[in-house]
Amino acid sequence: MGRWSKGRTPPSQGGGSGFESRPVQFELISILAQNLYMEAFWVPWLHMHQPLVWLDDKLESNLKKMILSQDSKESWDGKLIARAYKNPAKYIERLSKFNPKIVLDFSGILLESLDKLSEFLKDVEVEGEKIGNIIESYKNVLRKFPDSIEFAGSAYSHCYFPVTPERDWKWQIREWQNVFSSLFGKNHLKKVKGFWLPEMGTPSYGDKLSRLIKILKDFGYEWIILPIFSVNDYEKISYEDRVRIFSKPNKISINDQEITTLFSTPYYFLDQQAGMDASYVYEQCLKAKKILNLEKPALIITASDGENGNVMMNQFFPETYTTFFTKFKDQSVSSILVSEFLEKYYRGEKLEKVELKLIGASWVGGHERWIWGEKRASIAKKIDELSEKVNEVGDEDLLKLLLIAETSCYVYWGTDYWFSQGGRILDVIEKRLKNFSKNF
Repeated sequence: MGRWSKGRTPPSQGGGSGFESRPVQFELISILAQNLYMEAFWVPWLHMHQPLVWLDDKLESNLKKMILSQDSKESWDGKLIARAYKNPAKYIERLSKFNPKIVLDFSGILLESLDKLSEFLKDVEVEGEKIGNIIESYKNVLRKFPDSIEFAGSAYSHCYFPVTPERDWKWQIREWQNVFSSLFGKNHLKKVKGFWLPEMGTPSYGDKLSRLIKILKDFGYEWIILPIFSVNDYEKISYEDRVRIFSKPNKISINDQEITTLFSTPYYFLDQQAGMDASYVYEQCLKAKKILNLEKPALIITASDGENGNVMMNQFFPETYTTFFTKFKDQSVSSILVSEFLEKYYRGEKLEKVELKLIGASWVGGHERWIWGEKRASIAKKIDELSEKVNEVGDEDLLKLLLIAETSCYVYWGTDYWFSQGGRILDVIEKRLKNFSKNF
């Protein structure tokens, strides 16, 4: 999605008297009863990414560039964004007694950048709060509250899959897993079952999408989340049927490949990015359950950027998120992690098949913003040419630079500044390829 300013191989109680145990038994029965009669679950999902830019002839995080900017507004926005990256971990710990839940996906580039910026962010302060080491904050939460956060996988550099060379798909997925595993460990990587396509870029329905599904499954992924706009004949589907689709898990089956598919809730039902009251979240969850008309609970996933705009940087956590878990979550509407929901309510169940649009889709509808225009076409062509050469050479450093060049931000914004950032990386790759050829 939009931004501000802008090798891992596939993973393949104690006793006591009867009086002491009765409260525990009662609590377990109560929990089971709540799960049995739950009407709906709200799943807040935040997508996080920040590209790399050239700073003093080095590739650095755009976050660092913003915070160091002489423009006071850009610098302040950079600090707010840094706080937004930390917020999920901070609020999970702050609200721990209310059993909060959240699903997150970070691009590999952002995870790497936050790790490298740990010292830099140590003294960065926002409204009296020091940002500190963000990666350590997540390690601490995963250790203390492992059932509160679910991470989803993504592409290393936030590439737009429909226009990224297919030969690089596996490298993008592998490198994200390398980064995540190096920071949080292999055991936590094994728990990453879902996948977020950057910009929700869904390849065309057919061979291309089936090949991507196979790669994802080879890397251990069990489900993906897509935009509701990607469903075939979406415009002709009634409002009620749309709700039924995005309120439960489905599957897409293409050629000999299939995968469990969740759909994010559209903005006209719940708009997380623009802001929503906790009371409205509660009401809409119950509304979805009524329309769904199944014995199983409705699953409402509101997905958005986690750092883009005033609502997400300043309001979402202290207002919507905190209020929902402290005042509205009850025996009718609660929250859950996606993989937990699938395991608890749909394990072994036959899922309804959904067909997608032949031409694919993205979170803004079609592919226009990523493929139209002479400069976009020119960059895409150059990336494909260099990708072929880099894959032949097999040099890991060159490959990683290529993956970075495939970052969607360099073409999505359609401005000279961002085109130049990506173009400069491609020039470096081209130069290194020439030197590589001379040496061999």
